[in-house]
Amino acid sequence: MFTHIFLWTMLILPWFFLLFLDTKRVKSFSPGGLVSALLLTIVFQLYQRYHLVEVVQTIFPLTNTTPFVYGLYIVLPTIFLYFTFGNFWIYITINTISDAVFSFGIMNLYEYFGIYKMDDSIHIIIFITCIICASLIYLFQKWQYIDPYKWEVNQGL
Repeated sequence: MFTHIFLWTMLILPWFFLLFLDTKRVKSFSPGGLVSALLLTIVFQLYQRYHLVEVVQTIFPLTNTTPFVYGLYIVLPTIFLYFTFGNFWIYITINTISDAVFSFGIMNLYEYFGIYKMDDSIHIIIFITCIICASLIYLFQKWQYIDPYKWEVNQGL
């Protein structure tokens, strides 16, 4: 029961952090968060396909992906981009630190709660995958970014 409450909390609670940020800027960085969810969904499919990580507990209607992908892992990249966009090295440094905490710390917590089942040697693979995904998210955001305030002035609003 505690695990299901924890899973639902990680799906819903992170979204409230976005309420404290500038709405126009959050909207301009939310595509990066959505790409994060897409990449992590693909990563979880690969983990399942190659038997690297097994998702033992999740919530309805998800089957082999945890709700963190659609809560925490959409919101965190959006917040990281919100505060660091324009300076790749600060972005990648913050992401590397958070990816290390996730890969070597939080994943063990998830395993302890019975959410994941995995081999101990997989942590470094998860860490490298997270850094690659963070770089792809930044590149995507750089490619599609439109400054919401500059656009507003140019449109005569």
